[in-house]
Amino acid sequence: MTALSRFLAGIHRHKGWAWAGLLVYACAVTFPHQPVQDVVGQLVIKISRDRVYQLSVALALIEAVVCTWIFVRSLARQTERRWLASYWILVFLLMLGTWRFLMANNTELVHFPQYFPEGMALLALTFSPVESLAWISLFGGLDETYQYIYLTRGRPAPLDLNDIYMDVIGGAAGIIFAMACLHYESPAGGWKRILSRPGVLIIFSIIAIGALLLWSGTMVLYEPLGVPNPHWFALSHQQIESFWYFNDKVLGPHHFHELESIEGVVLILATFALFVPLERKLRVLPKSAFEP
Repeated sequence: MTALSRFLAGIHRHKGWAWAGLLVYACAVTFPHQPVQDVVGQLVIKISRDRVYQLSVALALIEAVVCTWIFVRSLARQTERRWLASYWILVFLLMLGTWRFLMANNTELVHFPQYFPEGMALLALTFSPVESLAWISLFGGLDETYQYIYLTRGRPAPLDLNDIYMDVIGGAAGIIFAMACLHYESPAGGWKRILSRPGVLIIFSIIAIGALLLWSGTMVLYEPLGVPNPHWFALSHQQIESFWYFNDKVLGPHHFHELESIEGVVLILATFALFVPLERKLRVLPKSAFEP
């Protein structure tokens, strides 16, 4: 058993402590958001914005190379190498697409390594790639909701579905990485088992409640700031006027697409669906997962 397998085994054996640690980690990467932004701002002043963006890409490439090297070494012990390798490549393609189309600047690459450990821990806790993605989307959603309600209060900004999707993809990489360290048993998981997982049920419940709030008029997709009688909740205070968005002085030099609320939800659910075949093919069971 490798060190990574022992680590994942420890997470699975001590689920109560692991969930507590996961919540502490989620808080640690959520609440200091503004101080971290301030540090990045000072770094930009000191070494220039272009250098900070170049440094962000260099760190991301180093992390990708190191993780891929460990992943490939772990694959040597697997019988279903093609499935795991295919999904590892898929996740990196999704990262590249997200970087090209959904990121305002290169510092947002930090979302991937930020949620990578959560993906690993959740896979060890749930043994379900789809449910792990569901929990990651919940944690990422809470992170962005905190920023939307408190950090961008009084400014025209949306609930940032772009960032939530980056979190999901970073977590997905952690899930596949953790799966390369485990062992599997048949039979494969069916649709009923996947859809009945607690994390999946919570996400679909949130979507159903959101749809009900929209239908009742209690919540709206967009509402400008300063309206006399605001609704209970608006998913955006920023008017999206075109497919490509650009704000070099505030956000960065990329022309990127700002996901609207419905778009973001559909994209996240579509990513869940991409991982269903993996879960049906490679079912992780407690009995054999950590066998040498």
